[in-house]
Amino acid sequence: MAHKVYGSYGEYQPEILEKLHKTQLDMLADFKMVCEKHNINYFAIAGTAIGVVRHQGFIPWDDDIDIAMLRKDYEKFMKFGPEELKDRYEFMGPDMEHKYYNLQPAMVKKGTKLVTETAWAAGLKTGIFLDIFIYENIPDDMDEAMKIIKKTNFYKLLYVIRNVNFFKLVKGGDFSKKLKNIISGILRLFLLLVPNGNERIYKKYIKYATSYYGKTNTYTALCDPGASFMWVKEDEIYPMVELPYENTTMKMLNKYEAQLKRHMGNYMEIPPENKRTNHCPKELDFGPEA
Repeated sequence: MAHKVYGSYGEYQPEILEKLHKTQLDMLADFKMVCEKHNINYFAIAGTAIGVVRHQGFIPWDDDIDIAMLRKDYEKFMKFGPEELKDRYEFMGPDMEHKYYNLQPAMVKKGTKLVTETAWAAGLKTGIFLDIFIYENIPDDMDEAMKIIKKTNFYKLLYVIRNVNFFKLVKGGDFSKKLKNIISGILRLFLLLVPNGNERIYKKYIKYATSYYGKTNTYTALCDPGASFMWVKEDEIYPMVELPYENTTMKMLNKYEAQLKRHMGNYMEIPPENKRTNHCPKELDFGPEA
């Protein structure tokens, strides 16, 4: 059954959000099954990590699960996950058959739809997803690390601009946002003239993103806009801890408090409604299994 969900944060009907959470927990169970079978590490970050600590489950208004993996663990997962989960899931990313408008991979449930406003503007009909944030090695010296973060941010931005029709997003918002969308829309017209543009941009991005692979003890999610705040040191990662999350458990960094404070500030304080965020899709369909 499809549900049309228009607008911004706060427009889910409670029973629909509950059903979405149940679907995502089922997806998490399948993801964890592969990880446990093949001894692959992962950990919760961002809103999901806050949910673990503050709510022992989803943040009440959140509508996704954010999972992170070091690149070595992600590459190991991708050797097994797509094959073992192929009956129910497909995987989406810049180096896969199914691509998204950004450079972040995701595990997507077949037969479903969760179309965010940006995905709609990119002409995509994506399904209910589990985000996978790849944590890349970056220089231990933060001044040097910022050089890598800025370079990858540049190519990440080009990729998004090339794939999203920002003219579709001009309606609504303040003047500054409208102007940014118009400028991005114009830039896209030029980027679309470049042959094999997506492949060329991704090649540049991955060159810098993996340039310190295995050489340092500092990591961050270079595919995310918050890369400069999301970093973690290796001695903060292990041994990982497992904490309650809804009807299951979630792996967390050993020193998750330090990483959360860097990334999210006072994460134990519940924000006012006007500061809350979620994906609030334009279209949501739980598929034939619903």
